[in-house]
Amino acid sequence: MEPQRFTTELIPGLPDEIALECLTRMHYGAHSVAANVCKRWQQLLHNRQFYYERKKYGFTKKVACLVQALPVFSGSEKPAKTPKYGLIMFDPVLDIWEQIDPVPKYPDGLPLFCQVASSEGKLVVMGGWDPVSWEPLRDVFVYEFTTRNWSKRVDMPSTRSFFATGACDGKVYVAGGHDESKNALKSAWVYDIELDEWSELTQMSEERDECEGVVIGSEFWVVSGYDTG
Repeated sequence: MEPQRFTTELIPGLPDEIALECLTRMHYGAHSVAANVCKRWQQLLHNRQFYYERKKYGFTKKVACLVQALPVFSGSEKPAKTPKYGLIMFDPVLDIWEQIDPVPKYPDGLPLFCQVASSEGKLVVMGGWDPVSWEPLRDVFVYEFTTRNWSKRVDMPSTRSFFATGACDGKVYVAGGHDESKNALKSAWVYDIELDEWSELTQMSEERDECEGVVIGSEFWVVSGYDTG
């Protein structure tokens, strides 16, 4: 990775190449604090190439993230009727479970039926229904594991529910689902996490509602589902 050229040194007294190696070895749990040291460190830690630099030398690790119903009580010992959902993470190296901070816009639970994807050390939450009004949403939020912060991103190009998703190389692919009139869709889009941009893809040959998506190699597959009829 070629470090960006700044007027200040990454670490005073060290060549940038050595300083970069030091920062690469830093545990990701310390990144949220390190990002506040200076603007240059903040830019470096948010750079996608820094993630790949850490991955190349084995300084990244895989964790499992699950959407799980949260315990909600209505003032008595009985759970409330409407379940609320949050994200939890399992770290297989430390053998611990940890709850991920909620999306600031939805502190009481994730949007119902939202889609969650991951790529390059980030979680992407998009779409779903408002947990109070049940209105379909176009919201997109990105969680950065290194800083442990959520950021609001550009909305989805159109409203769709129960669509397929898949992620690869810093991009999230969406296809199918249905619109606000319950019409099945065959349109597809790709979201670039770093650029915060959506681009339209070639439409599928047929509409698919409640379909599933999977990335195999460099291909995004959409399977199952049904048409409007």
